[in-house]
Amino acid sequence: KVGILGAGLMGGGIAVCFVQKGVPVVLKDAKQEWLDAGMKNIVAIWTGQVKRGRLSEQKAKDYIALIKPTLKFEDFADCDLIIEAVPEIMSLKKEVFLELDKHTKPGTLICTNTSGLNIDEIASTLKDPSRCMGTHFFSPANVMQLLENVRTAKASEQTIATCMAMGKLLSKQTVLVGNCDGFVGNRMISPYASEAKQVIEEGATIEQVERVAEEFGMAMGPMSLGDLVGQELFWKQRKAAGDMNKQTKTYMGPYELVDWLCENNRFGLKTPDPKIGATGRGIFIHKGRDKAVDPEVVAKIEEIRKLKGVTARKVTDEEIVERLFFPLINEGFRILEEGFAQRSSDIDIVYIFGYGFPPVKGGPMFYAENYVGLPKILERLKVYAAEAKNRYTTNKHYLPVDYFEPSQLLIDCVQAEQMGMKAKVPPGVPMVDAVLDFKKKQAKSSKL
Repeated sequence: KVGILGAGLMGGGIAVCFVQKGVPVVLKDAKQEWLDAGMKNIVAIWTGQVKRGRLSEQKAKDYIALIKPTLKFEDFADCDLIIEAVPEIMSLKKEVFLELDKHTKPGTLICTNTSGLNIDEIASTLKDPSRCMGTHFFSPANVMQLLENVRTAKASEQTIATCMAMGKLLSKQTVLVGNCDGFVGNRMISPYASEAKQVIEEGATIEQVERVAEEFGMAMGPMSLGDLVGQELFWKQRKAAGDMNKQTKTYMGPYELVDWLCENNRFGLKTPDPKIGATGRGIFIHKGRDKAVDPEVVAKIEEIRKLKGVTARKVTDEEIVERLFFPLINEGFRILEEGFAQRSSDIDIVYIFGYGFPPVKGGPMFYAENYVGLPKILERLKVYAAEAKNRYTTNKHYLPVDYFEPSQLLIDCVQAEQMGMKAKVPPGVPMVDAVLDFKKKQAKSSKL
């Protein structure tokens, strides 16, 4: 039996995943109206399938019967696994973990669905933190195939093995990652999103950036992704931190455009504007399935350029591809170097199944080695690192960024290629994995 804490879009989607595999679910929320709304959304998924002929009425009834909605923590007493899916507020997560510790069996696993908060800090509220780890589902959880399982410092082998088996039970593409800021996916997407805003400030149009990303093969462009996820997500986190210039591995500037959108309550798809007949308003004006760049956004970008003393220039499609994807790839090398992912193919799985990276390109790490070539990635990163440093050291309006500074692992891979190591790597083994393995063996032998 599984307990889900939080009946919102994410919690409801996770509940659907378990129920459809025949696992009973206890679904809890803090208020009756939230619980009712959550159950209504869950039931709507199955009634929609019944209408389309994909599910029998009896099966839908059987599914609904497997969910026990509740407002009481006590109803988690006989659950074997709890997944917390409350809002991304550290104090709130700690508060509910204290309650879960009181109302669960000693062997019950207590997991968090956080997309970026420090899970070790959350787990520290438990008497036995070995029964906690991250289970990062992607929204909507009943549709998206990816599951990032996040290993914590004190998670037991049994906890890790159980959560990996859970992913298999739910037919998810499950990857075990380390507990770093943003884990794998959100940490790597941050420089991609940052550079999308930066190239637009320098002169690229929003339409051009979107087209280049889509022609590359992404499911959607970075600005559309911002409107889908919600422009306010990291704006709220910076406000809560009391530092609107705060940068982390999961969010970084330039912030001026996003701040202006959020101050005007334009978060994207979730904020309609009836005055102009928009079903959502952010970077784009959304009208149902149609969208167009908001003219006010274009005017604001020009205002930001004037404020920063920037003269718009022509940006080539090739430069956009390199500035969006090369720092994303570089961050992937850093994640491997720091031990937060075990192998390059894990990162590729995260990006194909969770972030709309084109499967035909094999994932960002495969693409880097087999489509572009690691020497070119390194060369271009050095060029853009110098440009970025010049920008933020000569213009006070820009915040410092380091995502173009080449990873040492990438440098090592290029040097290994130049020394002829590629010929010695077994067929099908990526160069980065071979070099990583070699470095691990070296480190191990030096300790003996």
